[in-house]
Amino acid sequence: MKKILLICLLLISTSVYAWETYMDKCIKSWIGYPLDSLIKHWGYPDEEKSIAGKKLYIWIDYDYDTNTNAGGMSISKTDKKGRETVFSMGGEAVVNYCKKTIEADKNNIIINGSWKGNNCPLLYGGKKLMNPQNK
Repeated sequence: MKKILLICLLLISTSVYAWETYMDKCIKSWIGYPLDSLIKHWGYPDEEKSIAGKKLYIWIDYDYDTNTNAGGMSISKTDKKGRETVFSMGGEAVVNYCKKTIEADKNNIIINGSWKGNNCPLLYGGKKLMNPQNK
């Protein structure tokens, strides 16, 4: 039994590491490229910020899973941007998210980036995040 548990934990940690490595490669693949080419590939960012003289562009994606096995009920509502909000009663709502932050210089060339989330890259359902010009 302990061997099975150990194998399962090893597989899970390997999968998480593979996701992290993939997301890091995706972000790094855009460094040195124009911000416009990233926007053409990912779409417009959800937020744009200037902090300490740095220009940051932020993409945030959410996905909601609702566990209603315990007799609960869920209602969903979609906003004008196509984002869905799920209201859950008597069940459990799980929010999956991925936030990608890109930093560009004064010439709008990408110089840095980061990501965080609990469901990257699976949240994108096959959408490619990697720069097709720099694989």
